[in-house]
Formats: sequence, C-alpha cells, structure tokens
Amino acid sequence: MSLSSRCILALAVVFAVLPGLALAQGRNSEVVIEHTREAYTKTDVLINELDVLAGGVASADAAITMSSVVANDLRLSGLFRVGHSEGEADSLEFEFTIEGTVEGPLRDADQTGENGPITISLNLLSYPQRQLLMNKRYRPLPSQMRATAHHFSNEVIHWLSGEAGMCLSRIVFSRGSGDRRDLYVVDYDGEGLLRLTANRELNLCPSWSPDGSEIAFTSYRRGQQGLFSLNTSNGKVRSIIAMDGLNYGADWHPDGKELLLALSQSGNPEIYRISPQGKILKRLTVSKAIEISPSWSPGGRDLVFTSDRTGTPQLYIIDSDGAGRRRLTFEGRYNDSAVWSPNGDQIVYATRVGNYTQIVVMKSTGEDRRVLTDGRWRNSEDPGWAPDGRHIVFASDRSGVFKLYVFDIVEDSFRQLTFGNDPDITPAWSH
Repeated sequence: MSLSSRCILALAVVFAVLPGLALAQGRNSEVVIEHTREAYTKTDVLINELDVLAGGVASADAAITMSSVVANDLRLSGLFRVGHSEGEADSLEFEFTIEGTVEGPLRDADQTGENGPITISLNLLSYPQRQLLMNKRYRPLPSQMRATAHHFSNEVIHWLSGEAGMCLSRIVFSRGSGDRRDLYVVDYDGEGLLRLTANRELNLCPSWSPDGSEIAFTSYRRGQQGLFSLNTSNGKVRSIIAMDGLNYGADWHPDGKELLLALSQSGNPEIYRISPQGKILKRLTVSKAIEISPSWSPGGRDLVFTSDRTGTPQLYIIDSDGAGRRRLTFEGRYNDSAVWSPNGDQIVYATRVGNYTQIVVMKSTGEDRRVLTDGRWRNSEDPGWAPDGRHIVFASDRSGVFKLYVFDIVEDSFRQLTFGNDPDITPAWSH
C-alpha cells in the first residue's frame, strides 16, 4: 500500500506519520518531462506583438509578459497551436488572431511611475477577415500582470471552445519529509510558488473550498491529529475539529456549507458530514471495515469513498444520507483516493498494479476503465481534477522523489509541475 496516498487505510501507518516518503528525497528531480503519444486536431491562433503606445520600459516588459503568458496558456489548454508571426502560416492555418496595445502608467493616474497601473487593451479577431470577436481592457499593477494574462486566456478559451479555462487556477500540496511537511501553493503553470504554513508540523491532504477562500487540511498539533482551515486572504489558521484518533481526508461540499471527513472516534474510520465550524452533522457509514477517502460528486448528491469491507480497498458510492451503497470497482486489490470530475461524468483514482500504484480514470458508472500510467512512472498517487475536466494533477516518484505532474487525459501528454529535492504529495486543484 502506498504511503503517500491521500487517505491511508491502516491507522498504524497514519499514526506513524508516513515515514516511508523520505526514502527518495536525496535524488535530484530537476528534469522537465514532456511526452505526447498522439496528435489531435487543434485550433491555430496567431499572437501578434502588442503595440507599445507609451510607458517606456515598463510597458515594453508588460507587452512581452502578456504575450508570452497568453501563448503558454493556450498551448497548455491542449486546444490550440500558437504562432507568433504570419510567416508561420506555412505550417499553421490560423483561424484567429490576438493583438492589442499597452500604454502607461497614465500621467493623471492616482499612482504614477514604474509601480503605477498600465492600460492594456487585448483583442480577439477572426483571421484573415479581422472581424473583432472580443475586446478586453485592463489596468493591472506590475504584480498583477500574469493574473491579467491568465484572465484573458480564460476568456479566449471560453469564447472559442465554450469550455471553462484553468488559467487562473492554483494547486495546493504538501512538501517535506518525515513529520515536517508544509503546505505550498503554485499556479497551474508552475509559476508563483508560495509557502502557506511554517508550523514545524505534519500538514497533509489540503482541500479547497468552492470559492477558494479556505483550504481545509489535516495537521498534527502537540501530537493530536485534527482538521484545520487556512484563510487564503490573510493566511490565518483556525481549528475545525480534533476528535480522538483519525481526522483525515476532508472534502468540501460543492455549496461550501459542509465537509466530508473520516473520523475514527468510535473505532474504525467512518465517513461523517461536518460543518465548517466542526459540528458533526451526520454519520454516513457504520461498518466494522475501514471507510475513508470521501469525495463529493459535483452536485453534492452522492459521494465516492474507499472501504475494505470485502477484504481489499475498493471504491463505493452512497448518497448524501448514507443510503444506496453500491460497489464501483472490482478490478485491482487496492483502489483509493477517488475524485469526481467537474462535470461528474468521470472518476479518477489510484490503484495498485504489480509493485506500483498507478492512476486510473473511468466513467462514474464504473465503465471504460483506463490506466493512465505504467511501470515507468513507478508510483503515481493522489490524483485531482483541473477545472476544465481534461487535466489531472498527481504525485509520482518517477524521478526518484515524489513531484507533481499534470496529465492531459485527452492527448495522454504530461508535464512536470514542481521541482526540487523535497517530496511533494497530496495535491488539490482549485475550482
């Protein structure tokens, strides 16, 4: 059984603080890994240089940042090929073009100088007809430049595909080894790494609230495991619940008004619904088995979780009242860490294949099971969905130390998200 799984099916392992994850931390993982198995039809977009009307070096730098970030966002979406000059039309058949202007800081602005806001106008046009399809005007500060580009990219993706973009999303995860692991957050493209906790404790299994204002996570304080919440606007941490035994694997309800949590206060771990203030609302499972790793469906009507009631960890579904239990997986001797896709049509989870843990995606009915990784990945664990329902993030020790990877389930392509020598585990993608 994997020691870095999002929810662990043996209390002895949980209370031993997952020591096995430190075994590979000494190896260097500074390797960018990309792979594409099959080519897919994509929309070709031409990005012209932004015209700098005024503002000197600050505006010129802003123009470069905006163009490069938007281009990268469109590529990472998996939906587009991007060109930067009409001379590339020999290889790309452009259907749309992006262009715009950069000006500022304005002399009459409240804040002037290099730190003042810059006026950016961005246009999406048809190509070669040049029919204006969309215009966005921004006045970002220098520190807001990348977020502004991400916002425009999301607008382009939604306009051209009708799908939600993931460009403003972030991924929170646990980094460290032994009994000291802190929470970090990183932009979906690997930029903007930020440390969130520094309490010299074991902090694991973060979960974003639907509006992104809070991150629930499991932490050990003075030897007692509990569930805590971190306010993402000010970094303040508050206690939610700290019952005797296990307080593990929280998942926010889609309406943000309650959470699922595994508690072992009555013996074996069972699934509970609790309020964000820590009040137990309802016990959902009653069994001599270990019941753990709960995850809400997008509508909050059902939940998927792991139970070993048949002797091996398998996935089950019940409704929000704890009724209608049905078994979802029958293949594999170990299945855990299941998460519903944003539109509810798929479930991703970790399974044991031979000596390694691999990532599987299937329909939420249990059909069309597809193993995404293989032995070359070694162990792949803790999967989570991007808001676009096309990409997943998970931890893998394929480089010798657990790092995070983003996998495109349509193209079977991937990219490495985090780097360094410290293990990164239990990622969660913001909504």
